Amino acid sequence: MITLTLFQISSLITAAVSLFLGLLVYFSGEKTKLNFSWLLTSIFIALWSIGLFAVVFSSSITSTWLWQYVLALGAICIPILFLNFILYLTKKEKKLVTLQVFSLVAGTALIILNFPEFKISYLAGYEKSYFVFPFYFTIFMAISAFVIMRESRLAKDPYQKKQLMYILFAQIFGIIGGFINFFPQLFNIYPFGNYLIILYVVFVSYAAFPQRFFDIKVIAVELFTFALWVLLSIKIFFSASLLDLVLNIAVFIFVLLFGLILIKNVLKESRQREKMEKMAMQIKKAYEVEKKANEELAALDNIKNQFLMTIQHHLKTPLTSMRGYADLLLEGAFGKMPLKIEEVVKKFEISTTKLIKMVNDFLDITQFQLGKKTVSLKEGVDLSLILEEIVKDIELQARGKGIYLKLEKPKGQYLVKADELKLKAALVNVFDNAVKYTEQGGVTIMLNSKFQIPNSKILITVKDTGRGIAEERLPKLFDSAFERVEAVKKDSSQGRGLGLYLASQIVRAHNGRIWVESEGEGKGSTFYIELPAG
Repeated sequence: MITLTLFQISSLITAAVSLFLGLLVYFSGEKTKLNFSWLLTSIFIALWSIGLFAVVFSSSITSTWLWQYVLALGAICIPILFLNFILYLTKKEKKLVTLQVFSLVAGTALIILNFPEFKISYLAGYEKSYFVFPFYFTIFMAISAFVIMRESRLAKDPYQKKQLMYILFAQIFGIIGGFINFFPQLFNIYPFGNYLIILYVVFVSYAAFPQRFFDIKVIAVELFTFALWVLLSIKIFFSASLLDLVLNIAVFIFVLLFGLILIKNVLKESRQREKMEKMAMQIKKAYEVEKKANEELAALDNIKNQFLMTIQHHLKTPLTSMRGYADLLLEGAFGKMPLKIEEVVKKFEISTTKLIKMVNDFLDITQFQLGKKTVSLKEGVDLSLILEEIVKDIELQARGKGIYLKLEKPKGQYLVKADELKLKAALVNVFDNAVKYTEQGGVTIMLNSKFQIPNSKILITVKDTGRGIAEERLPKLFDSAFERVEAVKKDSSQGRGLGLYLASQIVRAHNGRIWVESEGEGKGSTFYIELPAG
């Protein structure tokens, strides 16, 4: 029966843990150079540990000598491979390519020069060249530690800083373990270093795990399961009888299958949690981007509105002065004008009046968009008188087009709570719009009221026999002023596209509502304006 010492068992466990964790890190994420460099390091740690086990376990000088070569090969390659792993981890492999080349040359030279000189301590003693190894080991481990500490100090990412500190902590275990396992061979002290090497491998593998640095649950389950596998596999070699051997093998197979299922489920859960965290981060980033974009749009919109208000105020003053001078000329304040000049001045006054109205409309629109109070409501405003004034003002325009303009209303007062000037401006826009787009027939304005109903309403109906409105345009007819302008650009008819938008805003400010109905193009339109009585 094979009898293994605690040191031999720990050497096998070190080899198994190193190989398992190296493969786990490599296959748990993308096959990157970083993961591959740690896999190589883990393989040579396992090779070194197997060599350590075999040197002690071998019963002949020949096999001991062979395994000593394996042990030396692993020991020489570990500091080089670990340094390259650190360079890939800190993304310094391109900047420090000279260091990479130097480490490979130094390691290769040490392998070539020292292999013929290696002797086993209890067989033939040591040659002086064997002492080159600790200096070589110390130099390259010190360089790795320096790179880790420097990059940890410069790292702005807390994750990377913590990751590097884990690896530095693990490297301390590795260095101590390496020296403990080196010097006992000189002084015949029992080597305990491979226990520290196990910790070194575990900590570095934990830090190198792709996207699962803080997932303690996954690491714990994997290490615990693997430890059970190792212990049960070792127990097979210590079976006392055939029945005991069969039972140990059966238990090992059962635990192996159960462990694989457990690890698979834990990994699946971990990946799902990672996806949820990524989605949450993406949603958070998208929200922040949207919030910033909305803030920028709001700022731009505010700048636009302020700009429009400034321009409108600067336009309104000279236009008012121009109309004032035109009125003075027509009144004869500067003497009698020739008939032709008088006609030109009249046209100039009409155009100036239209421009002033346009500027006022723009000013009102801007005020509405800024959310400022633009109406001052007063009780007892007679809507009937307002309608009569408007019809009288635009009657000449209708007659000039050869169409009728009728006002149908019952006798009596129709009182509303309103800003008389603003409400008149809104109604003018609606009535003028109806006349403008009617070529034959005419426009009928009707006034209705139901005072007997609580919270009674007064309804103004404006029915024309004009062009009508396509069904797809109806929902957007009272949309934003700037959308209306774009829509009007596609229409050959006259108009700014602002009147209906402004009218809708004023009506809503009066706690009323406005809507339109039309059977389609060429079939006329009917506008409804509903206002609360008061």
